[in-house]
Amino acid sequence: MKNGGRTPISGMVHALTLLLIMLFLGKWAKLIPMSCLAGILIVVAYNMSEWRSFKAILKGSFFDIIVLISTFLLTVLVDLTVAIQVGVVLSAILFMKRMSDLSEKRINNIVDTDIIEDYSNLPKEISIYEISGPLFFASARRYSEVLEEVGIKSKVLIIRMRHVSFVDQTGIHNLKDTLKLLRNKGIVVILSGVNKDVLADFAKNGISDILMKLHICDSFEKSLELAQSELKVLSPS
Repeated sequence: MKNGGRTPISGMVHALTLLLIMLFLGKWAKLIPMSCLAGILIVVAYNMSEWRSFKAILKGSFFDIIVLISTFLLTVLVDLTVAIQVGVVLSAILFMKRMSDLSEKRINNIVDTDIIEDYSNLPKEISIYEISGPLFFASARRYSEVLEEVGIKSKVLIIRMRHVSFVDQTGIHNLKDTLKLLRNKGIVVILSGVNKDVLADFAKNGISDILMKLHICDSFEKSLELAQSELKVLSPS
Protein backbone atom coordinates (compact mmCIF):
# COMPACT_ATOMS: atom_id res chain seq x y z
CA MET A 1 0.00 0.00 0.00
CA LYS A 2 2.75 2.46 0.92
CA ASN A 3 4.58 1.73 -2.33
CA GLY A 4 1.54 2.35 -4.53
CA GLY A 5 -0.25 -1.02 -4.53
CA ARG A 6 -3.98 -0.41 -4.98
CA THR A 7 -5.43 -3.66 -6.36
CA PRO A 8 -5.44 -7.39 -5.44
CA ILE A 9 -2.86 -7.92 -8.21
CA SER A 10 -0.20 -6.20 -6.11
CA GLY A 11 -0.84 -8.68 -3.28
CA MET A 12 -0.57 -11.62 -5.67
CA VAL A 13 2.70 -10.33 -7.12
CA HIS A 14 4.07 -9.89 -3.61
CA ALA A 15 3.07 -13.46 -2.66
CA LEU A 16 4.61 -14.94 -5.82
CA THR A 17 7.83 -13.01 -5.22
CA LEU A 18 8.12 -14.42 -1.70
CA LEU A 19 7.37 -17.92 -3.03
CA LEU A 20 10.15 -17.66 -5.61
CA ILE A 21 12.58 -16.44 -2.95
CA MET A 22 11.70 -19.38 -0.70
CA LEU A 23 12.00 -21.93 -3.53
CA PHE A 24 15.18 -20.72 -5.20
CA LEU A 25 16.99 -18.55 -2.64
CA GLY A 26 15.95 -20.23 0.59
CA LYS A 27 19.30 -21.91 1.23
CA TRP A 28 21.01 -18.52 1.18
CA ALA A 29 18.23 -16.67 2.99
CA LYS A 30 18.59 -18.99 6.00
CA LEU A 31 22.19 -17.80 6.38
CA ILE A 32 21.12 -14.23 7.14
CA PRO A 33 22.20 -13.47 10.75
CA MET A 34 19.40 -13.34 13.30
CA SER A 35 20.66 -9.98 14.53
CA CYS A 36 20.12 -8.56 11.04
CA LEU A 37 16.59 -9.98 10.90
CA ALA A 38 15.90 -8.58 14.36
CA GLY A 39 16.85 -5.11 13.17
CA ILE A 40 14.49 -5.45 10.20
CA LEU A 41 11.67 -6.60 12.47
CA ILE A 42 12.20 -3.62 14.76
CA VAL A 43 11.78 -1.25 11.81
CA VAL A 44 8.71 -3.17 10.59
CA ALA A 45 7.16 -3.09 14.06
CA TYR A 46 7.85 0.65 14.32
CA ASN A 47 6.12 1.29 10.99
CA MET A 48 3.17 -0.94 11.93
CA SER A 49 2.68 0.87 15.23
CA GLU A 50 1.50 4.02 13.41
CA TRP A 51 2.11 6.09 16.50
CA ARG A 52 1.29 9.27 14.60
CA SER A 53 -2.22 7.97 13.95
CA PHE A 54 -2.46 6.94 17.60
CA LYS A 55 -1.51 10.47 18.64
CA ALA A 56 -3.99 12.01 16.18
CA ILE A 57 -6.87 9.87 17.48
CA LEU A 58 -6.14 10.97 21.04
CA LYS A 59 -6.80 14.53 19.87
CA GLY A 60 -10.14 13.51 18.37
CA SER A 61 -13.56 12.91 19.83
CA PHE A 62 -14.23 11.20 23.16
CA PHE A 63 -15.88 8.24 21.40
CA ASP A 64 -12.86 7.51 19.20
CA ILE A 65 -10.54 7.70 22.22
CA ILE A 66 -12.67 5.11 24.09
CA VAL A 67 -12.51 2.67 21.16
CA LEU A 68 -8.76 3.22 20.71
CA ILE A 69 -7.80 2.72 24.36
CA SER A 70 -10.09 -0.31 24.76
CA THR A 71 -8.80 -2.15 21.68
CA PHE A 72 -5.19 -1.22 22.49
CA LEU A 73 -5.33 -2.58 26.03
CA LEU A 74 -7.18 -5.73 24.96
CA THR A 75 -4.62 -6.39 22.22
CA VAL A 76 -1.72 -6.12 24.67
CA LEU A 77 -3.29 -7.81 27.69
CA VAL A 78 -5.67 -10.36 26.14
CA ASP A 79 -5.73 -11.20 22.44
CA LEU A 80 -5.96 -9.47 19.04
CA THR A 81 -9.09 -11.40 18.04
CA VAL A 82 -10.89 -10.39 21.23
CA ALA A 83 -9.76 -6.78 20.77
CA ILE A 84 -11.19 -6.64 17.23
CA GLN A 85 -14.51 -8.15 18.32
CA VAL A 86 -14.90 -5.79 21.25
CA GLY A 87 -13.76 -2.83 19.13
CA VAL A 88 -16.37 -3.46 16.44
CA VAL A 89 -19.19 -3.93 18.97
CA LEU A 90 -18.09 -0.88 20.95
CA SER A 91 -17.90 1.22 17.80
CA ALA A 92 -21.43 0.19 16.82
CA ILE A 93 -22.81 1.02 20.29
CA LEU A 94 -21.08 4.40 20.39
CA PHE A 95 -22.31 5.14 16.87
CA MET A 96 -25.91 4.54 17.97
CA LYS A 97 -25.32 6.75 21.01
CA ARG A 98 -23.93 9.48 18.77
CA MET A 99 -26.91 9.33 16.43
CA SER A 100 -29.29 9.41 19.38
CA ASP A 101 -27.61 12.53 20.76
CA LEU A 102 -27.87 14.21 17.37
CA SER A 103 -31.60 13.50 17.20
CA GLU A 104 -32.25 14.79 20.72
CA LYS A 105 -30.37 18.01 20.18
CA ARG A 106 -31.86 18.50 16.70
CA ILE A 107 -28.53 19.60 15.32
CA ASN A 108 -29.08 21.43 12.07
CA ASN A 109 -26.43 19.85 9.87
CA ILE A 110 -27.74 21.33 6.64
CA VAL A 111 -25.31 24.20 6.42
CA ASP A 112 -25.43 24.36 2.66
CA THR A 113 -28.71 26.17 1.99
CA ASP A 114 -28.22 26.57 -1.75
CA ILE A 115 -30.03 23.55 -3.18
CA ILE A 116 -28.93 23.05 -6.79
CA GLU A 117 -29.75 19.56 -7.97
CA ASP A 118 -29.41 20.10 -11.73
CA TYR A 119 -25.73 19.88 -12.63
CA SER A 120 -26.21 19.53 -16.38
CA ASN A 121 -25.09 23.09 -17.09
CA LEU A 122 -21.75 22.67 -15.35
CA PRO A 123 -18.54 22.15 -17.34
CA LYS A 124 -17.66 18.48 -17.80
CA GLU A 125 -14.31 19.10 -16.06
CA ILE A 126 -16.17 19.79 -12.79
CA SER A 127 -17.54 16.76 -10.93
CA ILE A 128 -19.85 16.82 -7.92
CA TYR A 129 -20.28 14.11 -5.33
CA GLU A 130 -22.48 14.32 -2.27
CA ILE A 131 -21.95 12.38 0.95
CA SER A 132 -25.24 11.75 2.75
CA GLY A 133 -25.22 10.87 6.42
CA PRO A 134 -22.34 10.38 8.86
CA LEU A 135 -18.91 9.47 7.52
CA PHE A 136 -17.98 6.61 9.86
CA PHE A 137 -16.16 3.29 9.88
CA ALA A 138 -18.90 1.30 8.13
CA SER A 139 -19.16 3.58 5.08
CA ALA A 140 -15.81 5.36 4.96
CA ARG A 141 -13.99 2.92 2.65
CA ARG A 142 -16.78 2.85 0.05
CA TYR A 143 -17.07 6.63 0.00
CA SER A 144 -13.31 6.91 -0.50
CA GLU A 145 -13.35 4.45 -3.41
CA VAL A 146 -16.16 6.32 -5.16
CA LEU A 147 -14.47 9.69 -4.57
CA GLU A 148 -11.30 8.36 -6.21
CA GLU A 149 -13.26 7.04 -9.19
CA VAL A 150 -15.20 10.28 -9.66
CA GLY A 151 -12.30 12.61 -8.90
CA ILE A 152 -9.79 11.03 -11.30
CA LYS A 153 -12.17 11.68 -14.22
CA SER A 154 -12.30 15.43 -13.54
CA LYS A 155 -10.10 18.46 -13.00
CA VAL A 156 -12.13 19.90 -10.12
CA LEU A 157 -14.15 17.81 -7.64
CA ILE A 158 -16.74 19.36 -5.33
CA ILE A 159 -17.66 17.18 -2.36
CA ARG A 160 -20.97 18.28 -0.85
CA MET A 161 -21.09 17.53 2.88
CA ARG A 162 -24.21 19.42 3.94
CA HIS A 163 -25.81 16.23 5.33
CA VAL A 164 -22.69 14.88 7.08
CA SER A 165 -23.57 15.19 10.77
CA PHE A 166 -20.25 13.82 12.08
CA VAL A 167 -17.12 11.89 11.11
CA ASP A 168 -15.18 9.33 13.11
CA GLN A 169 -11.45 8.67 12.97
CA THR A 170 -11.75 5.98 10.30
CA GLY A 171 -13.72 8.34 8.08
CA ILE A 172 -11.16 11.10 8.55
CA HIS A 173 -8.26 8.73 7.86
CA ASN A 174 -9.76 7.42 4.60
CA LEU A 175 -10.84 10.87 3.44
CA LYS A 176 -7.38 12.24 4.16
CA ASP A 177 -5.70 9.51 2.08
CA THR A 178 -8.14 10.13 -0.78
CA LEU A 179 -7.53 13.88 -0.74
CA LYS A 180 -3.76 13.33 -0.83
CA LEU A 181 -4.12 10.91 -3.76
CA LEU A 182 -6.26 13.33 -5.77
CA ARG A 183 -3.98 16.25 -4.93
CA ASN A 184 -0.93 14.32 -6.16
CA LYS A 185 -2.74 13.76 -9.46
CA GLY A 186 -3.28 17.51 -9.83
CA ILE A 187 -7.03 17.44 -9.09
CA VAL A 188 -8.53 20.35 -7.15
CA VAL A 189 -10.89 19.23 -4.37
CA ILE A 190 -13.44 21.58 -2.79
CA LEU A 191 -15.52 20.72 0.29
CA SER A 192 -18.96 22.32 0.42
CA GLY A 193 -21.37 22.81 3.30
CA VAL A 194 -19.20 21.43 6.10
CA ASN A 195 -20.79 22.02 9.52
CA LYS A 196 -18.73 23.55 12.33
CA ASP A 197 -18.28 20.33 14.33
CA VAL A 198 -17.00 18.37 11.32
CA LEU A 199 -14.84 21.32 10.33
CA ALA A 200 -13.26 21.34 13.80
CA ASP A 201 -12.45 17.62 13.47
CA PHE A 202 -10.92 18.27 10.04
CA ALA A 203 -8.74 21.04 11.48
CA LYS A 204 -7.48 18.79 14.30
CA ASN A 205 -6.48 16.07 11.83
CA GLY A 206 -4.81 18.23 9.19
CA ILE A 207 -7.43 17.99 6.43
CA SER A 208 -7.79 21.77 6.40
CA ASP A 209 -4.05 22.01 5.77
CA ILE A 210 -4.28 19.67 2.78
CA LEU A 211 -7.00 21.85 1.25
CA MET A 212 -5.36 25.11 2.41
CA LYS A 213 -8.69 26.23 3.97
CA LEU A 214 -9.39 28.17 0.76
CA HIS A 215 -11.04 25.05 -0.65
CA ILE A 216 -13.57 24.62 2.15
CA CYS A 217 -16.74 26.62 1.49
CA ASP A 218 -19.85 27.10 3.61
CA SER A 219 -22.23 27.15 0.62
CA PHE A 220 -22.57 25.40 -2.71
CA GLU A 221 -22.75 28.69 -4.57
CA LYS A 222 -19.32 29.71 -3.27
CA SER A 223 -17.98 26.26 -4.14
CA LEU A 224 -19.14 26.64 -7.75
CA GLU A 225 -17.55 30.08 -8.04
CA LEU A 226 -14.27 28.75 -6.66
CA ALA A 227 -14.44 25.67 -8.91
CA GLN A 228 -14.94 27.78 -12.03
CA SER A 229 -12.07 30.09 -11.12
CA GLU A 230 -9.78 27.11 -10.44
CA LEU A 231 -10.81 25.58 -13.76
CA LYS A 232 -9.76 28.75 -15.58
CA VAL A 233 -6.33 28.51 -13.97
CA LEU A 234 -6.02 24.82 -14.88
CA SER A 235 -7.32 25.25 -18.44
CA PRO A 236 -6.44 28.75 -19.66
CA SER A 237 -7.95 29.57 -23.04
